[in-house]
This record gives sequence, structure tokens and C-alpha cells, in this order.
Amino acid sequence: MQGLNKNPMSSWTSQQRPLRRFSRACANSVLILLLGFTLMFSACGSGSSSGGKQIPVVLSGNWQFSMSNTADVTAQSGLQGGFLLDKNGTVTGKVEYSITLAGQTVPCNSGTAPVTGKISGQIVTFTAVAGTQTFTFTGTATSNNLISTMAGSYTSTAGTATDGSPCGSATTLGWTATTVPPLQGFVEGNFHSTGGAAGLIDRNFPVTGALTQGQNTGASNTTVTGNLSFVIPGNNVSDYPCLATASVSGQISGNVVVLQLNGSDGSSLGQIGASGGGGLVQPVTLDSTSNGYLLHSLLGTDYAVTTKSCLGDTTSGTPGDFGYICLELGVTGACQQPINVVPAAISFPPLTVGTTSPAQNITIVNASGITLAGLTLTFTNNSPSDLQNFTIVKDGCDIPGNPLGSTFSLLGAQSCTIAVAFTPQEASAVTATLIVTSPQSADNNTAFAVPITGTGVGAAMAASPEFDFGAEAISKASLPLLLSFTKHNWHPVQTLPGSSTRTFQDQEHHAEID
Repeated sequence: MQGLNKNPMSSWTSQQRPLRRFSRACANSVLILLLGFTLMFSACGSGSSSGGKQIPVVLSGNWQFSMSNTADVTAQSGLQGGFLLDKNGTVTGKVEYSITLAGQTVPCNSGTAPVTGKISGQIVTFTAVAGTQTFTFTGTATSNNLISTMAGSYTSTAGTATDGSPCGSATTLGWTATTVPPLQGFVEGNFHSTGGAAGLIDRNFPVTGALTQGQNTGASNTTVTGNLSFVIPGNNVSDYPCLATASVSGQISGNVVVLQLNGSDGSSLGQIGASGGGGLVQPVTLDSTSNGYLLHSLLGTDYAVTTKSCLGDTTSGTPGDFGYICLELGVTGACQQPINVVPAAISFPPLTVGTTSPAQNITIVNASGITLAGLTLTFTNNSPSDLQNFTIVKDGCDIPGNPLGSTFSLLGAQSCTIAVAFTPQEASAVTATLIVTSPQSADNNTAFAVPITGTGVGAAMAASPEFDFGAEAISKASLPLLLSFTKHNWHPVQTLPGSSTRTFQDQEHHAEID
């Protein structure tokens, strides 16, 4: 006890030293484990951040090509679009191609080029034989789970046309290619008329539908089928005078789409897109935008329709209706027109010449969500005699005091109203048109037309449109029938002089005036 009392700390230290060594060893082990976990999670995070570069690239899919070209051919010459198949690194497929000499509009060489090659990691090599010209491609492929891209350089041999003349030079230049998503799923947008024999110019018609793309077989294109509907939801009425619904059949190659519109009996109603330029309908493409994928044309007219309701002009070959389209793949709002006009058309009931109907309203709504400045209104009476059958009795859109046609603005979701009255000046069917022009549009047409119709009737109308005397024996007179007229205007009634001897015709045409 004395020894313990003499040096108490020495005894405590000797007893605690193994515990301290154990604690230090445990602490070191914990630090090593924590460091290991940190390194592991750091490696996982690093792999995730660069995962876009490490995603395995599969070349199977629909590809759209873009190639740099020599000055002797147009900028669009070369491989266009088609489908590739990738089986264990072996690449096969077919791609559309077209070679057009500079300054020309007709290709000197076009068709389908078979593709053979391989992919190893991200390195791609393949060859495409385009008629008399052979293209050899090398490059790098990448993918981000949404789209895949390829880029690199190509070499080509010199090509010739069918007549042996030069068609494409030997060269080494750059190229890129991008996958195109399947044209499949719900679509919605607009048909926007720009002309046609049916006279629907500047009318905008909402459309919905569904499309399905066929399987990739390694051909240069695959099928697209589906349906389109112009029926307004909720009232089962088509807003498009030419047709209510149509089935769709066609194809897609790269981003170029050609669709046929068919009736329920299989008859042809029209087309969307074309395989080449030069005609009324231009190629339609499926393009990536900031608001999603859009089916539209960047070159000109997108569609042409001729039906029983919208007959074409056989003399000039003009379709019943043609214009632009904007169809979005999925619901993104990208094809929402900035201007909504409600209703899309107005019709007045028959009215006696010289009298005025109650006004009907046309509401213009800014559907863009942003301020639209520079809007204008144009109002035209279309009567052959240019009479003022329709008049604007209230203009809630133009700046007060300024004449019709001055520019005005609408804030996002703001609306204004135009009131139109009908005062027929002639006994016939007459029309007028209100056109709203917007600085923006979902397509290439910024005008939105509202047709206005009405029918003027004469000041006096027969109450009975026809008589039926029934069957009578030969030479036997029937009982007289009374034909009455109703007076609708302020002009005095003139009575014809009487006759001592009234004939059957006199009795028949005797007039009673209300």
C-alpha cells in the first residue's frame, strides 16, 4: 500500500497504457474506414458526373446526317437519313442520299445507300455506297440517354450521273449525325390555311391525333400510321370544313416525314409533306426545339387537301385547301398559337334587306402569356357589289380615336372584343372577313381570319313557297287557293286596278298584306 501511495500515477499509467493503445488502434481503424467510404463515394460521384460520357453507345436507330461538301454540289448533298442496326458492334443499315450540282434543283444522283461498318467503344467506322460514289466515315459516337450523336471526317470517291457526267468530287471533309426519336404517341397542333379553291385562306384549325412508328429493320425508312381529328372536344363538331377525321399512313427516314391522309373508305384526302422539293407541298421534318419535337416544314407549304367538301380546281390543279402545319409530339404547348379568336366563324340568320340584326361579338385573346405588340385588324365586306352588308359597331381592340387597322397591344391572357352587325343590302348570301394579324405565330403564317356570313331576303316573301291543287277531273275547275304575302318594309302597298271579270289567275295571285 505504501508503494502505491508513493507513486500512484505510475501504477495507473501502466494499467491504462494497453487501453490507450487499443483506443488509438480503434481510432485509426475508424479513420481508415471513413477514408475508404469517402473514396468510394467520391468515386461513385465522379462516375455519376461523367456518366454521360461512359454510357454505352448503341447505333441501332433512326439517324439524320449532315455533311460538309465541296463547292461543286449543294450544301444539302450527301447522306440524308436512314436506319442503322448494331449487333455486337457490327453495323448495317441503309440511308437515303441525294447529290445535286451547285446551281441545279434536280439531283444528278440519288437513292438508297447500303451501310456496313463497326463500332468499338466510341470509335465508329463505316462505309456507304451511294451509286457510283463511295463514302468512308470515321468518327466518335456519344450518348446522353436522350439522343446519340456521331461526328468525324469522311472521304469520298468522285461520282458520276447516269449519263456519265461528273456528279460529286473526291474529297475529305467533316460530318455529323444525330438520332431522331420515334414518331410515336399523342400529337396536337394546327393546320393553318394559306390558300386553295375552298377559300379558307388564313383560317386556323386545331387538330389532335396519335401516331405509331414501325420497327427498325435496317431499311432506309419505316412506316408511320395513326389518325388525326379536327373535331372540337365536347361538341363533336369538326372545326375544319374539309374533313372531320382522317387515318394516316406514311413513312419516316431520318427526320423527313411523308404522310397520306385517308378517308374511312380508303380514299385519298390529301398529304402532309413530300419526299422532295419542287412541288406545292414541301418536305416536313421532325425537329428538336427548346419546347420539344415539332413536325413542321421550314421550307414552305406543309399540307394539301382535296375532299368532297373542299373541291379542288381541276383546271389549275389547285387543291381544295393547303397551308402550314405545326404538330407537337406530346403535349408541350409549342404549337399553341399566340392568338385565339372566339368564335372561329360567325353566321347571321336570314334577314330582310335594309333591316339590322343584333350585333355578334368576336373575342380576340392573347394566349401567348407575354405582351403582344403590333397586332392589327382588317375588316372586309366580300359582297360582289362591295356593299356594306356588315359593319363593326364596336371596336374594343384598336386605340380609341384611331381608325380600324391601327396597331394595338394585348397583355398576356388579355382579350378584346369586336362587335359586328348585319344589315343586308341585297337579297342574296353575302360574306365578310375579319383578319387579326399577329407579330408571332406557331408557323409561317401570322394572319388569323374569321369568316362572317349572312343572307339577305326580299322585302316581300310568299308565305307558301308552292301550291298543290291535288287531283282534279279533266275540265273541272279546282277551288281557289289563297296566296298571301307579308310586308316587311316601310314602302306603301300598291293595289292593282280591279276587273269586272276575275280570272283564275286573278284569284290565285290576290295579295293580302299584313
